[in-house]
Amino acid sequence: MFTPFIILIIVLCLGVIIYIAARKLPAVKSVNPKASPVIQQMTIKQQLIRQRLERRLRDGGAKLWVFLKPAFNHLGLKLRQGYQKLVDLEEDYRHKVLQSSFKDKVMQEQKNDEIIKEAEQLTDEEKYQEAEKKYIEALTLDEKNVEAYKGLGRLYLLQKDYEHAKETFEFLMILDDADPFVYQSLGEISVDRGDLKTAEDKYLKSLQLNSKDISVYLNLAQVYLNLDEPNKAFEVITQAVTQEPKNPKILDFLIEISIILQDKVAARKALRQLAEANPENQKLDDFKKRIEEL
Repeated sequence: MFTPFIILIIVLCLGVIIYIAARKLPAVKSVNPKASPVIQQMTIKQQLIRQRLERRLRDGGAKLWVFLKPAFNHLGLKLRQGYQKLVDLEEDYRHKVLQSSFKDKVMQEQKNDEIIKEAEQLTDEEKYQEAEKKYIEALTLDEKNVEAYKGLGRLYLLQKDYEHAKETFEFLMILDDADPFVYQSLGEISVDRGDLKTAEDKYLKSLQLNSKDISVYLNLAQVYLNLDEPNKAFEVITQAVTQEPKNPKILDFLIEISIILQDKVAARKALRQLAEANPENQKLDDFKKRIEEL
């Protein structure tokens, strides 16, 4: 066992060692290992080796690029030329396809026009069944052919086949909802069916799309007379007169409505216009007599 004296000696020695270490620690920290000549030489040598290697790589790469550059340029040129040929071939093919498609479309339209003309001629000759077949043939070639549907609808109207006529014109409305003829035809169908209010709506829509169709004015005025609304009929016929002030048929109708309304002034004015437009009209004397009786 250690005696107290020995322990004291050991503690004193440790204290001296710690004191000396504490005194020397700042000096140890200030030592820079890189400042060693040996280490500096090794660092410089490594830098020289790295620089030499980089220089050789650059020189070798430059020489290799000088050697390969013409080949790359030639390859790039060939690739660009090949790509341009592909573009030209594609453009030429597209042009031929479009040209062929356009020719086919024109030929089909011409064929359809001929078929429709044949159907119209057959309709005029009252060969309705043959005309219907022609219209259907045209629609087989072009299921959205508006003229074929119009002709077919007219054909059904002539045969008083109002159900098929209505179906045809209503389908035509899907293809072209801005065609005044469609609404005019639906108005005629409504009149024949006795649905005068629907006829009124259809005729008004037709005039909204085309305000110069005199036949629609006349039909609408007749609808108003049938609805016992002569004032509206008078307004409609007056509008028609502004479109065609010398049309005997319109003036004739205007005189009739004016007489119904007991409007002697309007009737006399219309009579003068009718006499100027058609002095040989056989109704002039009768109209004059009826007006004077108002």
